[in-house]
Amino acid sequence: MTSLIIEDSQIDATLITDALTAQGFGDLQVFERAEDALTYIRSHDEKPDFCLVDSRLPGMSGTDFIKLVKACQKMIGVPCISLSTSNLKDEIRIALDAGADGYFVKPSDLEEYERVIARIIETHLSED
Repeated sequence: MTSLIIEDSQIDATLITDALTAQGFGDLQVFERAEDALTYIRSHDEKPDFCLVDSRLPGMSGTDFIKLVKACQKMIGVPCISLSTSNLKDEIRIALDAGADGYFVKPSDLEEYERVIARIIETHLSED
């Protein structure tokens, strides 16, 4: 299965993909812009196993991306997890109200990313 990472920071994208690779995920599609990820979703028949989405992106926000994805029939059942540098309750509420299945504050190093990714897998993907 394919996992989508929508992240405009090259450093965070590398940390996320390294952490996912360490957990055994192989087909990782990384996008810097939400619009490009939507184009990918629309042009592929197979739905991804999950989406990790930066809440603050250039162009379309991660929150708006999640709203669109959650309204898409094809994407029913696909967890969308919001990642952000902010731990403000209002931002968390906005992401969850948009349909995010979870919200995690971005860690600063690979070891912590591996712990966050493990929690995401345990919480949102273990029942698959």
